[in-house]
This record gives sequence, structure tokens and C-alpha cells, in this order.
Amino acid sequence: MQKLLKKNILLALILLFLTLLTRASHELTSFSLPDASLAIFIAAGIFLKQRKWLIVFVASIVSLDWYIININNMTHINFEASYLGHVFTYILTWELSRKFLSDSKFLEAKIFLPFAFITIVLSYIISFSSHYFLSGWQSNPNFYDGLSFLGNYFNSFFIPNAVYVCVLYVIFKIAHEVSKLAVFNNRAS
Repeated sequence: MQKLLKKNILLALILLFLTLLTRASHELTSFSLPDASLAIFIAAGIFLKQRKWLIVFVASIVSLDWYIININNMTHINFEASYLGHVFTYILTWELSRKFLSDSKFLEAKIFLPFAFITIVLSYIISFSSHYFLSGWQSNPNFYDGLSFLGNYFNSFFIPNAVYVCVLYVIFKIAHEVSKLAVFNNRAS
């Protein structure tokens, strides 16, 4: 039990560091990395199943967003209903990953990749639609302009997230093969 807790804490710290690095990279580095929060929430949902970890990760992105918004005086971004839609996508990603990718299902490309891509698209639609319709920066939001808004930013959201989940899948496969090799070597000695 203690060993599992230590592994979970180490994994959580690594994932939180990656969240910090990619979500706030324009603040921390001379180059800007795309936000990897969705891929991180997929990984966390698979391996850190307890909801206390969900609370930690949601609190970290909200705190980080709050810090970035305040340090950069980004008064046009608010933490109202539109932001709740954004945060909901991470909770949804976590819960779906926890439910549908557990028990080594994440190692099967035919399950993991479609799931991840659908999650990216749903997260995009929910997050960007809530921003468009609920943020108040549009005086008369309408369905057709909302579709146009979604279309304008889709590639800049989907491509980096798709790359991150593909990298995540490769890491899962490599880690799985390494662990199988370690087990085989332990049995042989």
C-alpha cells in the first residue's frame, strides 16, 4: 500500500510538472510549448483513479490559470460560466479515461487512439463553445458564428493535442515493454 502511494505521488508530481511546463510555458521558458493538459488528464485518469487526485489536478490548472491571468493583466479572461465549461472538459476527460481506459485497455491502439481523439474533439467543442457563448465578449452570439469560431481554431487545438496523445501512447507501449522485459529478466535470474 505504501509503495503504491509513493508511486502515485511520484507520478502526480511528474504530471503536475508537465502541466506547469506546458500550460505556462510562455511564462517559464523562452519558447512556448502547446498545452498538454488534456493528455495529462488522460494519463492521470488512467493511473491516478482516486478522485482526490482529480481535485489536485483541477486545482492546479485553475490556480495556474488564475496566476497567469493576473500576472499578465488579462482582464478579458474571466472565471465565470465560460471557464466552468472549460474546467468541465478536464473533469470529463479524467472520468472517461478512468472508466474506459483502465485495465490495460490504454495499451490497445484501436481503443486508446479513437477514445483520445474523440475526447479532444469533445473537449474542444465544449470549451470553445462555452467561451464563445458564455464569456460575454460577443454581444449577440449565434449558432452560425459559433460554428465559424469553432472552425477557426480547431487545427490549432486538435493537432498539438493529437500529437501529445500519440506521444503518450508510445510512452505507454514502451513502458509496458520495458516492464515485461524486467519481469522476464527477474524470472530468468
